[in-house]
Amino acid sequence: MNLNSEELLIEIYSSFEPFQPPSKEAYVDCQEVRGKWDVVRELGRKITRSKKSTCQLYTGHRGVGKSTELLRLKEYLEEKKYFVVYFAADELDIEPQDTDYAEILFACTRHLVEEIKLINHNPLLQWLEQRWESLKDLALTEVEFEGLGLEAQVAQFATIMANLKAVPSKRRELRKRINENTRSLIDALNDFINEARKVLPPDKNRDLVIIVDNLDRIVETKEEGKPSNYDEIYLNRSEMLRGLECHVIYTVPITMVYSGRATRLEDNYDTPDVLPMVMVRNPDNSVNQQGLTKLKEVVLRRIQIIEPRLTQTLVGSVAGLDVPPVFDSPETLDQLCFMSGGHVRNLMQLIQKAIDWTEELPINAQAVRRAVEEARQTYRRQIQENQWDVLASVYQHRQPKRDEAHLRLLLNRCLLEYRYYDANEALQTWCNVHPLVEGIRQFQEALSSRVN
Repeated sequence: MNLNSEELLIEIYSSFEPFQPPSKEAYVDCQEVRGKWDVVRELGRKITRSKKSTCQLYTGHRGVGKSTELLRLKEYLEEKKYFVVYFAADELDIEPQDTDYAEILFACTRHLVEEIKLINHNPLLQWLEQRWESLKDLALTEVEFEGLGLEAQVAQFATIMANLKAVPSKRRELRKRINENTRSLIDALNDFINEARKVLPPDKNRDLVIIVDNLDRIVETKEEGKPSNYDEIYLNRSEMLRGLECHVIYTVPITMVYSGRATRLEDNYDTPDVLPMVMVRNPDNSVNQQGLTKLKEVVLRRIQIIEPRLTQTLVGSVAGLDVPPVFDSPETLDQLCFMSGGHVRNLMQLIQKAIDWTEELPINAQAVRRAVEEARQTYRRQIQENQWDVLASVYQHRQPKRDEAHLRLLLNRCLLEYRYYDANEALQTWCNVHPLVEGIRQFQEALSSRVN
């Protein structure tokens, strides 16, 4: 590939898109710097070793790499001959600002019907047909369901879901109608699942797995005198979510796991699994070189896909090659990786910001400093005056309290949580202030006042 400097910048910028999971070639296994967390061991083996259907919850901070790991799990399970129905619920099925358990069940229904074609006996299409008179206004159609072909019947699910996402009043109406028919819908789903097992292809016939991604993006809503939508979905309606007779993984908002509701979740589903950050520092605040190396590998892999020769000039030119170095020095790349705090999306965003300050390769130290300062402004704006001392306290002790003040700082990633196994193979979790926050004047003043 012969690209000029401007074209290379465009390709590099695009390869660090922060909201897209990496390609298979760009994936980097970070379990050694994530406290040995591995998606196959944490989520996959419960499926492959259980004789009964399982229901698991999975979470992590936004942008830490949850979807990447779920897609890797999908590939692993398919290699083990499972039929996997994976979908990102927020893309077509739900409105994160206004979601109920009914939409989640209906989304599972739609994706099962679309991905597994049951021609002779389809319990879900029968369920829809029996209720078509009460549901067809949600599809904004006068079409009679009974006269439609298989593909057209399946398409009605997608039509209803699209309208629900766009029209709040229709979402509320669907909830009412599904709530009246929840048991029958669960029964129809399970009849469908049992029929589907009979027609799964030979290379995917071990069992059925449903993975519902991006439910962690649901926004919590509360009305006085009523449980929040989080409680209603995951706790009060847990019997419904667990009612599917196949293996299911639901993503869950991390707020629930970092709260007093964690024990109730554990009672209903077993312990929710949390994807940790990449550890770029040790508890004594020294640099974790292994973690830093892993993040540099993340950068290397994405650049390698663009042009393999670029990896030879990653941090310096090489005689005889007609491609420029990507970074002006090893220290510049180290700074980018370290300032991300081990949060993969932060790293992607910092690289793109640094490219915004770059006219032509290499990306230099000044561009990185400016990218860091811009990112730092985001954190400075969201931290309240009474939170600086809380941050300074965590920086000193490496452990947050489990109160509202610390919870908010964990959720907006001003505090980052890590885990590792110590020399005695005991699992340790600890917390630190995001490196971007450390450079803010108010934090330094709060820290200084505690030391003095």
